[in-house]
Amino acid sequence: MLDKPLINARNKRAITHYASIQTGLFSKQVNHHLSPMLALKLALSTILLACTSAAYSKSQTVPLSYDSWQTTNTEELSLPSLRGQGLSFDEQYQNKLLGEWSLRNINGHVKMEHDPWIQETVKELTWRLNAQARQQAPLGLVIIDNPSINAFAAPGGVIGLNTGTILAANSMDELASVVAHEVAHISQRHYESGADERKKALLMQIGGMLAAIAASTVDGDAAAAVMMGSQTATMNSSMAFSRNNERDADRVGMQIMNQAGYDPRAMPRFFATMNQKSQMNQTANQFLPSFIRSHPLSNERLSESQSRAQRYNTLPLNQQQRHQALFDLLYWRVQSTGKHASETALTTAAKNSIGAKLALMHWYGKQQRFKEADNLFVELSALPIAKRQVLEPLLSITQSQILTEQNKWQQAAEILESQQRLYPERRDLRLYLAEALTNSNQPTKAQALLKPLTEQQPSDRYAWQSLQLANEKLAKTTNSAPLKSIATINALRYRSHDQLWSGSYERALTSLTQAKKLTENLQNTAQANSARPLLANINAEIKAVKTAKDFKP
Repeated sequence: MLDKPLINARNKRAITHYASIQTGLFSKQVNHHLSPMLALKLALSTILLACTSAAYSKSQTVPLSYDSWQTTNTEELSLPSLRGQGLSFDEQYQNKLLGEWSLRNINGHVKMEHDPWIQETVKELTWRLNAQARQQAPLGLVIIDNPSINAFAAPGGVIGLNTGTILAANSMDELASVVAHEVAHISQRHYESGADERKKALLMQIGGMLAAIAASTVDGDAAAAVMMGSQTATMNSSMAFSRNNERDADRVGMQIMNQAGYDPRAMPRFFATMNQKSQMNQTANQFLPSFIRSHPLSNERLSESQSRAQRYNTLPLNQQQRHQALFDLLYWRVQSTGKHASETALTTAAKNSIGAKLALMHWYGKQQRFKEADNLFVELSALPIAKRQVLEPLLSITQSQILTEQNKWQQAAEILESQQRLYPERRDLRLYLAEALTNSNQPTKAQALLKPLTEQQPSDRYAWQSLQLANEKLAKTTNSAPLKSIATINALRYRSHDQLWSGSYERALTSLTQAKKLTENLQNTAQANSARPLLANINAEIKAVKTAKDFKP
């Protein structure tokens, strides 16, 4: 509990042992790409995060009307009972702080996949799965731009996965199986249950997991060394996740998938893919995928998951087709934005894949080959309505991006506005439209779209960056001196929020200090009435940054 020492003598010895392993292995692998101290600092701080993570309160299953179908499975989705009455307000607040701290550290150390459509698609999948196990939505979703296969759900409410996991899957249901498995680990509290020795081993493994996330963005072998170090430490007492933990996560994960409208049979299919990759890597004397190292996969477990999956009925054909069509778009969008596929690969795949054809259209636009892009747009627009429905809003988004490459911002805004009216709840359309409005000299309208996003998700760095750009544009284009001053101040404020959520505390304070000086200057002008509430907001933001900076898990 939070009123006990965060790290006792036994845990101190465990952390010291973990540090010696990490430093030794890491120094052999990293070279000059990432210092051992940086990875170790992240690892140790993550261990502290895990040590202080309090138990989640028991959640009720949240039913979703998402084309549910009958299943022969009779198991009920059950979460473990608390040893106490539930989390106190203080404990809930501490959990929130821990999650925010974790998210800032991840943002500050890894390369993210920022494409709004990809983020929206994966977020929808993740939130739907998470709703089955916990009442509270995750604090944040991170999609890491890295070709390796890995996913994680860190204590504190942060869920993440690598783009390599998307590219390794063969369907939306297989991708859902990975996320559902991670959500199950959290809902069953595998990070914190069990004997002291096993808990100590789990804490070391969690530290290695996030250290490897940071290392993998610059050096795959370095990341593997970190993960192998944490695995070595845990193997001496128990696996990172025990066999019972893994079976439990498989069982609960399948139930979560079933209730969320995904095919539980996809889980053993993805396991089989991972098993094949691990065997190939062992034969070639290469490192195992991170997901396999932290989630040990035995033949017995694979067989058991296949047997359990047979209890569920097959997904209805129309739902299978809808999932596959969406995954086709997601897979090739990741290939295109991450520059994983060549023109030849896209052209070949486009003969049989609508997603690849749309990705090729996007690629042509980036290469300034607008005639070829337009030809593909005409071809895709001529598809039957049934096939064209799944393309939206991505088809319109891609068309708008090609127009912006030609500086046709107003035309792009008109296309996006029509889609935003149809899907007003979608974050991605708000972000794309705000960019088009800002660049077509309509920054005030852009701000109206963006502010609700930061209110709903204060950690949304993309939205804060877009707000900063909108205010910078307003400051440059307005003829009103007072409005210019206020826009400049707000641009600095919004920049500080982006800096805060990347863990750049000193930069955030510098931005706010500049904003405060400009605001204080307004107090001696006719804008004094506007300056007072603005100054109060800035002081509150300075306090929030200092609190975040001083927070130690």
